[in-house]
Amino acid sequence: MKSYGSANIKIALLITGIVIIIATLIYTQVIVSEILDREREIANLYAKSIEFIANDENLSGEYNFVFNTVINSNTINFPIVVTDAKSGNHNFLKNLDIDTTLPPKEQNILVAEMIKDMDEVNKPIRVSYQDSLVLSYVHYGQSKLVTRLKILPIIEFIVGGLFIFLGYFGFNYIKRTEQSNIWVGLSKETAHQLGTPLSSLLGWNELIKTNAYSPAKVLNLSNEMSSDLDRLTKIANRFSKIGSKPDLKMENLYDVIHKVSNYFEKRIPRISGGSFGEESDKRKIDLIINGSKSAAALVNKDLFEWVLENLTKNALDAIENSVGCITYDIQDRGGYISIDVKDTGKGLDMRHKKDIFRPGFSTKVRGWGLGLSLSKRIIETYHKGKLYVKESEPGKGTTFRIRLNKDHLKK
Repeated sequence: MKSYGSANIKIALLITGIVIIIATLIYTQVIVSEILDREREIANLYAKSIEFIANDENLSGEYNFVFNTVINSNTINFPIVVTDAKSGNHNFLKNLDIDTTLPPKEQNILVAEMIKDMDEVNKPIRVSYQDSLVLSYVHYGQSKLVTRLKILPIIEFIVGGLFIFLGYFGFNYIKRTEQSNIWVGLSKETAHQLGTPLSSLLGWNELIKTNAYSPAKVLNLSNEMSSDLDRLTKIANRFSKIGSKPDLKMENLYDVIHKVSNYFEKRIPRISGGSFGEESDKRKIDLIINGSKSAAALVNKDLFEWVLENLTKNALDAIENSVGCITYDIQDRGGYISIDVKDTGKGLDMRHKKDIFRPGFSTKVRGWGLGLSLSKRIIETYHKGKLYVKESEPGKGTTFRIRLNKDHLKK
């Protein structure tokens, strides 16, 4: 599924780039066509003006109106040349790039070459006297604006191609980086998940050695070791469920949370770096469960406990003092059930509110940024709920909210 999704994104990116290029090319061609039509109309207007003057005996030879009003204004911004029909010499020219310092003969040669080029682009317009005698020809080319617009599609094609290439390259780079972060994070998360029960087992083993002659204590420690061994089995089951559709069952949320908090309460000294049996190293962190004791939800117990454990570990890491509190608040709000996990830690920089769920992002010095990403995936993908930061304030703590929709529970 993931590979198909990535392929679809790449195809969509390619199609989007092609559509943008084609749409821009079409739009540019429409503009060029409109400008060319306008220039053609102006050239025809100029030719008709000359023809009108030539055919009116009262105005014959009086070109002031045409030259001063039409030609010498900014109406014509394209090259134009009027040549005599008999001699072929030019009577008038405008907007031609000619070096005026050249000898007249050389200038005439250049004009003749330009006329030839213009005639290949636009058919010259005849100026006749009484529809029988051709007096002159009006030759005109294209304005610099049209020339630039015709080059524009090439630039657009290059820019569009560059956009597609960079987009495709950037997407692949981000995808590879994210996958690398996920794999590295997953390996570290596995080590971290295994680390807590293994550390506990080592501690229980040491305590058994020191209490070998006390059967009651050994039995109690043995029970705790069994709990950690069960946890190792549960961790293996959790990772086996990633990527497959888990089975959801109706569970009492208070009981699930109580089981998680009870496990952590007995291991907070070890999690914080202390040693079992050393009171001086213990942290006084209370884990409190408030709210509804009867709220039930359709969840996968193993994966849901994993989410709660990740949130609890984050809360423990956030509480830098030796005294603190983590509160779980369960509320049945009619349309949905909410579980707030609140700590009294250092709080969260709200600039990182969205980034904290991104794989590979972590504000911890030794963090790998996968726990919250996995938790969000478990809640939103497998349970169709929501996991987000409800509120956070520096120095006062952070509250994460899990939201499970009841509409989903009924299905």
